[in-house]
Amino acid sequence: MKKMLLSILLLLFLCGCSSNHFDQKTWFNEPEKRNSMVHSLLKQFELIGMTEMEIIDLLGEPAQKVDEPSRQYVYYLGRAGLGVDDRLLRLHFNKEGGIESHEVTND
Repeated sequence: MKKMLLSILLLLFLCGCSSNHFDQKTWFNEPEKRNSMVHSLLKQFELIGMTEMEIIDLLGEPAQKVDEPSRQYVYYLGRAGLGVDDRLLRLHFNKEGGIESHEVTND
C-alpha cells in the first residue's frame, strides 16, 4: 500500500513538473507562464543565427537590451527557485547581428 501511494505521489509530482509547449500568444500575453515554455521554445526554434528582427517577431520586445560586454536581449521568464531570483532568457548577438548563443539564468 505504501509503495502504491508513493508511486502515485511521484507520478503526480512529475506531471506537475512538465513544461508547456511554446505558444507565441501565451508568451506575449501571460509572461508568468514563460518559464514553463522556455525549454520547448529552445527545442522548437533554432535561435542561433536569427536576427534581432526575427527574435522580436517571435518573442516581442525584450525586457532589457544590454550592449556591454556584448549585445544581449534579456527576456523575463518568471521567479526562480524559492522566489528570490528572477529567471531570465539571455540571447547573445554577434557583431553581424545574429544570435551566437543563448542561456537561461537565475539572477
